[in-house]
Amino acid sequence: MSLGDEFSRVGFIWDIDGVVVDSPHEEAWRVVATREPWSVDELSSEFYFTHVASRPRYEGGDNILRLKGVYDRLGVKGDMERRAILERFCTEKNELIRELIRKGEFKLFADAVIQLLRAKRAGILQAAASASKNVRDMLVRTSRDRILREVGDDSGVLREDDTLYSVFDVDVCGMDLGGKVEIQRFAAERLNELAGGRLRKFVVFEDAPSGVRAAKSLGYRAVGVLRIGKEEELRGAGADLVVTDLREVGVEELVRL
Repeated sequence: MSLGDEFSRVGFIWDIDGVVVDSPHEEAWRVVATREPWSVDELSSEFYFTHVASRPRYEGGDNILRLKGVYDRLGVKGDMERRAILERFCTEKNELIRELIRKGEFKLFADAVIQLLRAKRAGILQAAASASKNVRDMLVRTSRDRILREVGDDSGVLREDDTLYSVFDVDVCGMDLGGKVEIQRFAAERLNELAGGRLRKFVVFEDAPSGVRAAKSLGYRAVGVLRIGKEEELRGAGADLVVTDLREVGVEELVRL
């Protein structure tokens, strides 16, 4: 089988937040959590990575309020009151992060953007797959000019009015599908529909062990992108490859994992 044939039979599935962009999610959770009446003393990066990152908004928010003892301190009684408190907390956080995103206060991971553009040029179908309802805004707000300014190259695949969102063939971000397994499965199904059923392999890019485990449970290849945390956590979750910089890996190597 030629390399071109291999490219046509594989789909790339990208977690976005923490892999492609560094959203202000962690900062927004931290700022809101320290406000009254939540009054959380500390929200460390380790806590965020373990209990909040890569989880749906309400699950992450509930973990903060529960594990940091906020429900108990506020004297919350019953599921109805708990849901109301959680809704208020998550809404406050979401309003803040939308404001930060509108201001463009998020970072691009140049290594991931370059790999996305390389794969696009090679003709590989790619999906954006994230539990977050805000990542689409970040992709849409990342113009070609910003990519050229911060990454230095667009691999010749972007038109003048294109954004980072234009690179993806399928978008399953922010859908109420359940957890990582359901999100990744749906992304793969959509990619395969677009490919006319010819895809035989999926490569998932994840920065969290939970995302890696989800990919492996579905029989997909998993690339662990080490941004924070420890390499052994990604390897222990079953990652086929762990990298700190995606520029060090060729598209051919990823296809042939």
